[in-house]
Amino acid sequence: MLKNYLLIFWRNMTRNKVYAAINITGLAIGIASCILIYLYVQHELSYDKYFTKHDRIYRVVNNLIVEDEVEKASVTHAALAPGLAADFPEIETALRMINRNKQVLRLDEKAITIEHAFWADSNYFEVFDYKLLEGDPKAVLQEPNTMALSKDVAAKFFDDPMKAMYSTFRIGSQSYKVTGIFEPVDAAHMKPNVLTSMSTLPAEVRQNFKSNWFGTNSYTYVLLSDSKAAAGLQAKLPDFVKKRISPARGNTTERVELHLQALTDIHLNTDYLWEAFPVGKKSYIYIFSFVGIFILLIASINYMNLATARSVKRAKEVGLRKVVGADRSQLILQFLSESILLTVFSVFVALLLVELMLPTFNSLSDKNIASNYFLEPIFAASILGIALLIGLISGSYPALVLSHFKPADVLKGSTTPNSGSAVLRKGLVVLQFTISLVLIIGTIIVYSQMHYLKSQDLGFTKEQVLVVDIPSGDTTIVNQMPVIKEQLLKNPKITEATTTVMIPGETTGVIIFDVERNGTMAEKTMNTIFVDYEFLDLMDINLKAGRNFSKEIATDQENGFILNEAAANVLGWADPIGKRIGFSDTTAGRVVGVVKDFNYTSLHSPIEPLVIMLAPQNNGYLMARVSPNGITEAMDHMQETWSKFAPSHPMDYFFLDESFNKQYRAEEKMLTIFGYFSLLTIIIACMGLFGLASFTAEQRTREIGIRKVLGSSVSGIVMLLTKDFALLVMVAIVLASPIAWYGMQQWLQDFAYRTPISAWVFVASGLVALCLAIVTVSFKAARAAMTDPVKALRTE
Repeated sequence: MLKNYLLIFWRNMTRNKVYAAINITGLAIGIASCILIYLYVQHELSYDKYFTKHDRIYRVVNNLIVEDEVEKASVTHAALAPGLAADFPEIETALRMINRNKQVLRLDEKAITIEHAFWADSNYFEVFDYKLLEGDPKAVLQEPNTMALSKDVAAKFFDDPMKAMYSTFRIGSQSYKVTGIFEPVDAAHMKPNVLTSMSTLPAEVRQNFKSNWFGTNSYTYVLLSDSKAAAGLQAKLPDFVKKRISPARGNTTERVELHLQALTDIHLNTDYLWEAFPVGKKSYIYIFSFVGIFILLIASINYMNLATARSVKRAKEVGLRKVVGADRSQLILQFLSESILLTVFSVFVALLLVELMLPTFNSLSDKNIASNYFLEPIFAASILGIALLIGLISGSYPALVLSHFKPADVLKGSTTPNSGSAVLRKGLVVLQFTISLVLIIGTIIVYSQMHYLKSQDLGFTKEQVLVVDIPSGDTTIVNQMPVIKEQLLKNPKITEATTTVMIPGETTGVIIFDVERNGTMAEKTMNTIFVDYEFLDLMDINLKAGRNFSKEIATDQENGFILNEAAANVLGWADPIGKRIGFSDTTAGRVVGVVKDFNYTSLHSPIEPLVIMLAPQNNGYLMARVSPNGITEAMDHMQETWSKFAPSHPMDYFFLDESFNKQYRAEEKMLTIFGYFSLLTIIIACMGLFGLASFTAEQRTREIGIRKVLGSSVSGIVMLLTKDFALLVMVAIVLASPIAWYGMQQWLQDFAYRTPISAWVFVASGLVALCLAIVTVSFKAARAAMTDPVKALRTE
């Protein structure tokens, strides 16, 4: 019987090549898209599950509370890890990581800037069990002046990465021997490239770490002896704070809360500041999952529509089979088998498409999804299940329609299309285009929002600003920075130069200030940035009151403060100039200026109170504004100057506007992927429309012939065949618009500043879909209208 079904399936495929091609192509594209989205979602959900102890690893995070304001920090006090390990027996071990950011790694005369370097405790590889290609996990970071490198970093210095083992590298003035080389893990919330032993830090620093309950610079992790112990440990943390942290912090109104965060929750379920790496968004998992389901649904609707529409063509076959003894159940089984076989064939085509598209998809989504996914039993079972489900759902209605035909009516030629089938087909076409239009409208709104974010007036000028990353720990370069700035300004293509600890787009520091309120001093937590004298001028940030920092006024460096408008407002200062502010005895000073509000961080967040402090000796970045018509000359001059003053360090530079816009990388990825999938949905929908138009033209061949004989024009016949489909698309426009509006309103809530949703978006999307539908149907309608009427009427 199976052989017979296969033979019938093959004959139908070869006899109806156009319809088979439409069905297979549509299903293959739909299934391939669904597979890619499945791989993306699975990759996002798999973060940190590579580590065998992931169910017992928790990160400890901070809530810093002043009055009613809560600052949620992913970094904690350096003393926390040893304190927790000492006080709680349910903690098997605890460890710290301290971000070193970018570092220049040097081997002999070769120097490369490496991102994501960290200090780490010696038990790091016992908790996070990376695959160590070289080295002992218990000994890798035990000794001072030792380091572990990822295989990718080692490969930058050696053709064979394993040859990096036991080599001596330098970071700044410090030497490190490589005692471990590890395989990096892509699906992890931390992706270190370089790990240096915590014991390398000076003894006084490590001693300070044991009792420092003020500074928060460490990522703290605990490994529990039992995964079920987390709830009990969380309940004990308030007492730990009272016993250990509060007494050490003394008389302050700031409260500290500690919380455990499951390792596998960090990537998608965190809203903490100062994450070392970008985190994912759970909402995007839902969005892409729905898109995958929608694309698959549209492809399945195509098959169901075309199979139902062509049921009349197979009526005689059904009649003959019933005459020779086939019962209804056998016919249903036959047509379902054909449907499943076609779906399985489409799955194989889809897998080929996935293999071809996966590198591009990885590039678009910024992921590294492996191509061996099909070897996973869960994936194979899922694909088989999808094929059976699509085959059964898509083939069930056509099978029931075909098996219902009566032999006598069929063989007399009196079978006509069922009106219920026609209504279902129209309903499915409306559903297809409704889904397609929702995705198209969504794509346009996401694009509009991205354009709005990048074109919005931020309150400063980020264009034409070249930023050089100053190597941390090299005091020689820092001390020479005034001379370097002076040298840069000798080139007329560089108009301004300054230094800063943080650049716009980075997370600001947070400090508890003592501020003057109603004649007394009170505590207030506010964001803080440390800058040089020229920062405000270079960034084109406007003063609203007071003055800028001045080299002529010595007290500015330690006792001068500039606020933004939001800070002045939240403090209730109508005239802030001269008001007292500080955060220690040595930094107590007065407000010297107020700047107009500017968006220092992304437009996801509203403008918050900000304190600007002068710290010319603390340099993280060198910034230079260059003339638009002299970028190349300015960069050459900067490179020459840098090589003169910092010959041992490569000049690691970037443009500020590009760096600032990286904050919208997740939205840009969503826009790109969303756009491609929206295009696919409309293509699949139009393919189905083309198939239905072909069938309609074929069914109305006699009517078209008669109309032509009676004098109807080609354009009149095209209009006749097109109007019904155009009406269905217009119904879809009406249905899709409110759905898309509501969905995008929810998405836009993630932004403090957002573009309004204009009516033109819905009009433009509807017109695009309508034009595509009309062009698709008109092509087939025109061919039918130009057919010789004699051929259509020769049997009449």
